[in-house]
Amino acid sequence: MNYLVKNTTLLFALLLSGALYSQTECDQIDEVVNEMLNTPIDKAFDRTFISDGQIYKAFIDEDEKAEFKLTLYGGSTYRIAGSAGDSDNSFIFEIYDTEFPRNLLFSNTDYNNCAYWDFKIENTIDCYVVTGLDLTKKLSGCTVMMIAFEN
Repeated sequence: MNYLVKNTTLLFALLLSGALYSQTECDQIDEVVNEMLNTPIDKAFDRTFISDGQIYKAFIDEDEKAEFKLTLYGGSTYRIAGSAGDSDNSFIFEIYDTEFPRNLLFSNTDYNNCAYWDFKIENTIDCYVVTGLDLTKKLSGCTVMMIAFEN
């Protein structure tokens, strides 16, 4: 019986430490992505982006993706920023409409997996933002995305 308690305790400790490490990794990425919302270039051009207040996080393994439904309002300029915690642009995001079948509206893979992109929205649209990893660069990890609008 004592053997079972020790092994259960050890397993629980290992799982908890892995979860805490993943959370710490994601929290560090939060800071990096938040800095992308207002870059030194934005400050030089007197531009300010205000976060929508959400932090979109997902821990992704291999071919998994995370999907977030959003409403983007017409007449606004948005910035979508994201990272997988590295400098090799392994974070991918794609924007789809809600029609069936879904139409791809934007993919950062067309722009070397750029970490952030600005969009001017003419008409209000509901859409899905799908995040994932460039599997040629990273197989798993925490992804963090933030969305802001220009003030």
